[in-house]
Amino acid sequence: MTAGLVLLALIGIASAVGSSFWPDVFFKTLPFRVLLLLLFINMALCTINTLKRFLQHRVQISKNWRLLLRSTGLVMLHAGVVFILIGASLYSFLGHNVQLKLLEGDTAEINKVIPTDKAFSIKLNKFTIEFNEDGSPSQYYSELVVSEAGKTALTKTISVNYPLSYKGIKAYQISYGYLTDVLIRDGDAAEKTVLAEDGDFIQFTATVRAVKVFKYIPNFDPELGLETKSVEPVNPRVVYSVYNGTELLGVGAAPFGKPINIDENVTIEFQNARPYTVLFLKTDPGLPLVTSGGLLLMLGICIVLFGPSVRKKEV
Repeated sequence: MTAGLVLLALIGIASAVGSSFWPDVFFKTLPFRVLLLLLFINMALCTINTLKRFLQHRVQISKNWRLLLRSTGLVMLHAGVVFILIGASLYSFLGHNVQLKLLEGDTAEINKVIPTDKAFSIKLNKFTIEFNEDGSPSQYYSELVVSEAGKTALTKTISVNYPLSYKGIKAYQISYGYLTDVLIRDGDAAEKTVLAEDGDFIQFTATVRAVKVFKYIPNFDPELGLETKSVEPVNPRVVYSVYNGTELLGVGAAPFGKPINIDENVTIEFQNARPYTVLFLKTDPGLPLVTSGGLLLMLGICIVLFGPSVRKKEV
């Protein structure tokens, strides 16, 4: 029991630290898997010992319904922890997760995004952001269409804490961002429009200068610098910087629809910002075992703690 409690404490501390600093990879690292293995061995042996004692004294135990109930609760408690550990190990070794960015109208083939033999696609029909009165976001909604073999299999609007679940894959709404449509006029070349994300560089052929799309600000206030007054697009601007090689030539905050001269015969024009959703796709083959183990564990704890008391001699 002492070893089990120490291992539980170590796993709890390691999980708290690992999920904070390395949320996507920590639970698949060797140290975490070793801790899981040691705790599994410890709990498996405890469960075997508890079950062995139960079977050895089943005749005496069966004569006292209080002792029978308590002994059953102890077996359920230990078995529940073992099931949870097996399920967690399955996720650590066989589970996968990945972040997926989708603009409205985009479609992703799931088997090309995350390792799975399930062939289906997810399309983002509509992405909506609801705002509070102060302009802060209150909720994000992604209307998703799942298609399989060319036919619509499911349509669902997801939000934070309300994921999409389909054939062992869950899609969680975790965040959003913006891509900016940038119209480029580059010397004699034909006009073109590119999608730029915060931090992207735009290169040209008619000049050695380059533009960095630094940040999209939905509600710009010069006194706040790069901070936005709210995430609602009240006074949108795009902060950009112009470079000549590694030399910074200048910084600006451009409104949409206004051409900006970069060099002779070279201009850019920020046209609009397009929101995209960020989905967290996850496969967890151990989830049924974890769920079953959690139910067993809680039921066993309730029986042991809140069931009828048993005299010490009988225990």
